[in-house]
Amino acid sequence: MNIQLDSEQWQAVSTATLGDILTDLSERAHARARIVTTILLDHRRITDRDIDSSLLQQSSANYHELVATSATQQEIVESARGVIDRYRSVVATEGTALAHQFRMGMQDLSSFDLWLGKVADVVEIIENGSKRLGTDSPGHAIAGWIEELLAARHLHDTVRMADLLEYEVLPRISA
Repeated sequence: MNIQLDSEQWQAVSTATLGDILTDLSERAHARARIVTTILLDHRRITDRDIDSSLLQQSSANYHELVATSATQQEIVESARGVIDRYRSVVATEGTALAHQFRMGMQDLSSFDLWLGKVADVVEIIENGSKRLGTDSPGHAIAGWIEELLAARHLHDTVRMADLLEYEVLPRISA
């Protein structure tokens, strides 16, 4: 079986299973700080849903070629930039609505709690896309203000929560 990962090619031993080959493929990509993004097995696209124990146990001798492509984490994030920006905008819009509700005296914080899960996703996206990791990264700054927000939530101080959302958290999510 012929195997290709980006521009690198090699032959699999006839006794190898597809599981062996996919493991080798993943390790080669990882060694180059890349992530396998597509796999074609005899011109059929294989996704994570296709990979199960029966596929992994099959002999490579049953197939002619496996072609895979890879990308760096940064390339993947950059290719998703439009979707990421739209998601950040939606989370910011929902946060603005929450801040307004807090100013109007909303005491039921269940929708706020659900929104925090989305903020956690945004922070993770920001951190994964950030070229500078560490204490001064944008995601870390948001996380610090979230701690303040949670302290205000604990005290049921909705005015403080609204202020933190409007002036600290939402501008950083929208940036």
